[in-house]
Amino acid sequence: MKRSILMALLLVASSLCVDSYAQHVVKKRVGTYVENGVVVVADATTMLAVDITVETEHIVVGPYAKYAQRLFGSQANLVDGVSHRIVNSNVAIVDGCTYLASESIDSSTTLCENVDDFEFPKVLPDRLSSKNISAEVAAELAAAQLYALRTARLELIAADLGDGVYGAGLESALREIDDIEREYLELFYGRHIVTTKQYRFYVPVKPAEFEAVEPVVVPEGVDPELLPAQPEPKMLPASYVVARFAENSGIVDNDDLSGEIILLTITPTEMQYPDSYVSVKGKDKGVEMVQFRYANNAEVKLSLGYEVIAKRELPIYEFGRTVTFAIPVK
Repeated sequence: MKRSILMALLLVASSLCVDSYAQHVVKKRVGTYVENGVVVVADATTMLAVDITVETEHIVVGPYAKYAQRLFGSQANLVDGVSHRIVNSNVAIVDGCTYLASESIDSSTTLCENVDDFEFPKVLPDRLSSKNISAEVAAELAAAQLYALRTARLELIAADLGDGVYGAGLESALREIDDIEREYLELFYGRHIVTTKQYRFYVPVKPAEFEAVEPVVVPEGVDPELLPAQPEPKMLPASYVVARFAENSGIVDNDDLSGEIILLTITPTEMQYPDSYVSVKGKDKGVEMVQFRYANNAEVKLSLGYEVIAKRELPIYEFGRTVTFAIPVK
């Protein structure tokens, strides 16, 4: 009995030693057991959360875009367009705030939007009368007004307008001129709007798969227990298609072949685990068998095509090992 208790204590001590290694060890008790008078049925599974932030650039062509080169000497964009790019991404474990970067982000939620309306108003800001004129004449009048605004700004700053404007009044006047000038410039060079969306995808990790191993052939008349121990089969990496991404569409469904695959790859690392308690007939009295699932510190990568956009080391239970300990029964 004393020997069994001593062995159990040594096994528990060895598990504590593993915790003190440079590698971070995460473990969880599994199976059915009683805790504080309540029956607990516990297993160790891993759920990953993949957060992807997509920035979308909207280009709205100005109504006088084709006259910008002649009136201002620079070419304006003549085609409306939308482009998307991934600006941030992260992989984390769902349960356990230690590993979770952000806890409450709904899928496909707009986080930031610069303007409410992308389109130009039906009545343009340079329209000062009900007289119908051609677009080219309207563009020339708008350009003249824009140059007049810049002249007025210089006169205000140089105090050439009357007795001058100072202090808060000057700041307010200059701010108003800047706003009007921006409206006039948009008529030629269009609007440039950037919005940001953050998506969250949940990935339940499946049990690890192992490489195929040739069966050991035991020669006739040889005791199998006398043969050398066979090495454990190698654990294979796992991959999951999280979503697809296209520059002209953003995040798309997994079956949309217009997008490039966003791939999550889990690669287990080589880890040291404590040995399980080996049951010996007649020496298990007074002890209880307890199972812990040790997680593997796997490398988790998120890739868009050949580009790695996020990489972390996370404890993955499905790539770890279950270890049995014997503890004294009180």
